[in-house]
Amino acid sequence: MILKNLWRRKTRTLLTVLGIAVGVAAVVALGAFGEGMAGGFKTVFTSASADLMVAEEDAILALMSSVDDAVGEELRGMRNVDAVCGTVVGMLTMPDIPYFFVIGEDPRGFTLAHYRVIAGEPLRTRREVMIGKLTAGNFKKTVGDRFRIGENSYTVVGIYETGAAIEDGGAVITLEDAQRSFGKPRTVNYYNVRLKDLRQIDAVRAEIETRWPDLAATRSGEQTRQTEMLDLYSSFGWFLGVFGVLVGGLGMMNTTLMSVIERTREIGVLRALGWRRRRILALILGESLALAAAGGLAGIALGWALIEAARLSPATQTILSGTLTPAMMGQAMVIALMLGTVGGMYPAWRAAQLQPIEAMRRESGVGGELGPASRLLARLTGSALRNLWRRPARTLVTTLGIGIGVGFIVALIAIVNGFTVLFTQLGGAGQIDLLAEEAGVSDASLSKIDERIADRIALRPDIRSVSKLVMGVTSAPDMLYLIVWGVDPSDEYLTHYRLREGRLIERPREVMLGRFLARSAKKNIGDKLQIGGSGYEVVGIYENGVSFEDGGSVITLRDAQERFNKTRQASFLGFRVADPARIDAVALALEAEYPEIIVSRPSNFTQRMNDMAVTYATLNALIVLTVIVGGIVMTNAMLMSVFERTQEIGVLRALGWSRGRVVRMVLVESLALSVLSALAGIALGMGLAGLFTLEPTMGAMLTPAYSAEMFGQVFLLAVALGVIGGVYPAWRAANLRPIEALRYE
Repeated sequence: MILKNLWRRKTRTLLTVLGIAVGVAAVVALGAFGEGMAGGFKTVFTSASADLMVAEEDAILALMSSVDDAVGEELRGMRNVDAVCGTVVGMLTMPDIPYFFVIGEDPRGFTLAHYRVIAGEPLRTRREVMIGKLTAGNFKKTVGDRFRIGENSYTVVGIYETGAAIEDGGAVITLEDAQRSFGKPRTVNYYNVRLKDLRQIDAVRAEIETRWPDLAATRSGEQTRQTEMLDLYSSFGWFLGVFGVLVGGLGMMNTTLMSVIERTREIGVLRALGWRRRRILALILGESLALAAAGGLAGIALGWALIEAARLSPATQTILSGTLTPAMMGQAMVIALMLGTVGGMYPAWRAAQLQPIEAMRRESGVGGELGPASRLLARLTGSALRNLWRRPARTLVTTLGIGIGVGFIVALIAIVNGFTVLFTQLGGAGQIDLLAEEAGVSDASLSKIDERIADRIALRPDIRSVSKLVMGVTSAPDMLYLIVWGVDPSDEYLTHYRLREGRLIERPREVMLGRFLARSAKKNIGDKLQIGGSGYEVVGIYENGVSFEDGGSVITLRDAQERFNKTRQASFLGFRVADPARIDAVALALEAEYPEIIVSRPSNFTQRMNDMAVTYATLNALIVLTVIVGGIVMTNAMLMSVFERTQEIGVLRALGWSRGRVVRMVLVESLALSVLSALAGIALGMGLAGLFTLEPTMGAMLTPAYSAEMFGQVFLLAVALGVIGGVYPAWRAANLRPIEALRYE
């Protein structure tokens, strides 16, 4: 009977299943993205052939760790240590590939065996490169070809395969070449240590951490700050996808609720024939779970197709998990069935509460009477919108379903806009007209610009002053994510930080804290803050009004360069231009003379950053997902409105209403519903963005910024949903024949 009831309305059932399927597919595909990012990073930063990995204790990723060569020499001299290999990891942006890993390994070390050579031979000397199987295919390279990494060209001597997409989509060069290319003279990111006797692993580990208190020796797979950060990647994809499922799930509740309403008389008959409330509950919940199961299975299939399609693109194939695992499928089905249960509970409860006599008196195909509040709203909004208030439960569920999707987009756009505000604020108070970053870098915190470039640019007559800024990301006690800025105490730019207490930094081992950080870390003037194993005295507390800055800290330029291994380098350069009318011309001239940097106004800077380009692409994909799922939910809601008012539409057609007038009526209802959803979505989105800022580890980085343009985009999205969702129902209503419509039961 459950399947029979669902089959009565094939179009409605199909749309509901499709809405759930798209949401589940989003969970699967985005989950694969998150798992791929986390798993890929773990693969790069661990070695199956090593017993211990030695890196900086406070580094949130081994990519940001820096360990001196001298440590490696001492490690080799320790008892019970069999072999030690240093590794340098660099992350670049290559054509069409946002995250390209280049790994530096010692050709004589044991870790090189991790890369199984399938063509050519292993590395032997400098200026040689082994490329992964995926890299060879993406760049159409083979053994003997030249391969360019950054500013250097290498000879391809081998093609390897490890089975990890993020490694197979990268390259391996010698440790010495990597140290030169990534500005790490006599340093590595981490050391892999192999022991003579595994039974001594705890003793060796304790000795390492005692001898070097700022280093951590960890076993493969052990929980560290790095794995805590990577777990965020794993959960991020699922977090995004669940919003798609919620929208589809509320659409399913809408479908089940309307099924109950249109079958009121039938349920009354069943109750009169002796069906108990429990049996009615089981029937409606069974239908809801059947829809959820069908949508879950279809979503898994669609998610698998999306993963396979994404694996065909060089931009995404290295950051997707290799296969659709049983765990991922199980999680997706559990989410779908949970939504089926939740989505069916209210309609099932409503059906079970129907009294047989009242239910049997109810006319099918005709909307319910308006209550006092609904009649008032109908008068205020006009006769064309009266039908929205006939079914307030349906209108509420549809508005909430689409509003959740729209709200999530609002929150993400606001947070991305917040990053734009951050870089605009970096030029606040007139200290900076132009901002520069290393060209081609995949993450702003990895940008490195040689100070000699800054010194040469400072000699130009069209440049008034140059500020050198270092940005680093580290961790501190009780803080997973800490942003540190390095500024020269003699630089006028230091006045950018508006002091509320204390003074500006003047000498090494002094730090200024943002108000947000000082409050969360419970630090006052004169206290000590541990950054990277070193103690810094808090001499000032500032408040700029931007949480990204107010949740960070400022130390001297030299301290920051030492801490983040950027000797004689800066993350960003800030320029004051002699003639404000020539700012854009100066930017073009600097980029032409120094192709290793990108230069832009602070207000436009994020549009040219590679990591922000990836963020914008992800955001656009989520907007498309919202349009698809929201459009399906809207279409479903409007179709149900047409179904239940078939006789009414027949009367209107018989009274002379043209098809165009019927189409306009349905489209106006659809557009009104979408505008209501947009208003609800804006409210939900602003609330969600506010909740993000309360997250203790990264909340300071997620400050939202709202603009008239953003709200305009949201309403355009709402109009698109209204048009998409209303076209087919309007066409169907307009094509109803009056005689057939009047006979409709």
